[in-house]
Amino acid sequence: MEEFWSLTIIVILFSTVQSLFGVGLLIFGTPTLLLMGYSFEVTIAFLLPSSVTISIMQVLHGRDRIDQLRKSFLVYSVPLIVVGLVLVMREILVIDIKILVGLALVFSAITRYHKKMQQAVANLLERHSKPYLMFMGFVHGLTNMGGGFLTIMVTTLYDDKESTRANIAYGYLVFALSQIAVLVLLHPGVFSISSILLAAIALLTYWIVGNVLYVKSSRSVYQHLITVFMLAYGILLIGQELI
Repeated sequence: MEEFWSLTIIVILFSTVQSLFGVGLLIFGTPTLLLMGYSFEVTIAFLLPSSVTISIMQVLHGRDRIDQLRKSFLVYSVPLIVVGLVLVMREILVIDIKILVGLALVFSAITRYHKKMQQAVANLLERHSKPYLMFMGFVHGLTNMGGGFLTIMVTTLYDDKESTRANIAYGYLVFALSQIAVLVLLHPGVFSISSILLAAIALLTYWIVGNVLYVKSSRSVYQHLITVFMLAYGILLIGQELI
């Protein structure tokens, strides 16, 4: 029971973050549960249903703002997510890419304060969007950390909070559903009643806390918060690797 309460606190905390920014449960929850001693399979089995629940709500809320990335995620990211996750679960390839994600997030956060740099990154992503989506999917399949690269891409393409959160949530939903499909095929017994209960807790957190904070935040405050979020998370990931 004590174990479940610890999981509940973690899900409430990171569900609040995901309610605001579209990412949070997998990005923060994965390293947290791994540090607590859970295996990678059990960790994502706990977190994926909660992540899917919140992402569905956010996608439904902002479905009219999901446009150019709708098909791209399915075509270029999903196959690589499946490949990466199978490689990890079969223990063919296991890597730690935290420092790369961290550096990318810190760089992206800094560029958001410099319009010329931000435009340069946007132009680069536009020219090489397909390889970027494939790389992002592969990273997410291997490490569950693709949300960092997803945030960079979406925040570069959109500057209003509704489009930003809706497109991040859509990408995250595609990621999570792909992972669940692989888990069900390879390790169906890894899901438990706790996964369902945690998903219900995540949904309540979204309704009661997270979405209320999102609605009340202005566009400028939201953009500032997501930049701080990217910077803080990037520094945290780099610090974990250096300490």
